[in-house]
Amino acid sequence: MGGDTAKYALDHKLVDALASSADVEKALTKQFGWSKTENNYRAISYYDYSLKTPADNGGTIAVIFANGAIMDGEETPGNVGGDTTASQIRDARLDPKVKAIVLRVNSPGGSVNASEVIRAELAAVKAAGKPVVVSMGGMAASGGYWISTPANYIVASPSTLTGSIGIFGVINTVENSLSSIGVHSDGVSTSPLAEISMTKALSPEVQQMMQLSIEYGYKRFITLVAEARKRTPEQIDKIAQGHVWTGQDAKANGLVDKLGDFDDAVAKAAALAKLKQWHLDYYQNEPTVLDMIMDSMTGSVRAMLPGGYSGDAPGAARFRRQHGESRRG
Repeated sequence: MGGDTAKYALDHKLVDALASSADVEKALTKQFGWSKTENNYRAISYYDYSLKTPADNGGTIAVIFANGAIMDGEETPGNVGGDTTASQIRDARLDPKVKAIVLRVNSPGGSVNASEVIRAELAAVKAAGKPVVVSMGGMAASGGYWISTPANYIVASPSTLTGSIGIFGVINTVENSLSSIGVHSDGVSTSPLAEISMTKALSPEVQQMMQLSIEYGYKRFITLVAEARKRTPEQIDKIAQGHVWTGQDAKANGLVDKLGDFDDAVAKAAALAKLKQWHLDYYQNEPTVLDMIMDSMTGSVRAMLPGGYSGDAPGAARFRRQHGESRRG
């Protein structure tokens, strides 16, 4: 090779030809002709092409993202806000132009309460007669699977990490650390529940209360999955208990319906909604000032990294598409 990577690629048929941008322009001109008005080869930019796409072309499929840990309240960079995502789902449910929803999940889980808020809103979409299809990314575990349970259909990649059907709770206390430096706490209360503090060990009553809550949450999780996958709670319990499965194993265990990608999920949503043509509307929040600052900083770093690394900053992909994409079945 002698250090000539371009020639190596050509010799091994990784590329068809070696050419400069001027050579490429010449070839395109020969193929498509020259436009005197544009002083360029005849072409149409993707931007101009997309603007000519009718927004109501056959029906709209809403694409909603759940990327990151699921947290209570509003969305923060890199996390899924339960209230924010539920609001997006509600907007899609109430929009008469939206005929189906694709929920793209890439989450390790998080808050049970936030997961339930999202799940309940998706269940309302399904009850309204609009199909819901979940497209699982690299991970859709624990709460990520919880929010997927109302779906009419679940698509995962073979390498997706999903399942992790289980619940746990942790409360950190520091009484031993404080004791080691001679700090102690005391007080008077009318109930053991009034003594909950990180400076004291949890009382047996509080521990029992937490355990009961966790056990109830687990049973609730099992029931949701069993109803969604048309299995018994006992059958689901055997593949639950916090076990993490690859997409391949999840398909074998009946936790997902198909191994595929995002396009497969969109096609399924269109089929369930009986759409021959469809328009994708991406529901994503406008970036905050902090998002834009972080995106600018990480963009500069990416430009200096070798290999063309192009990982997204937290706010980089949170714009809502204005013109979407149209496709035909």
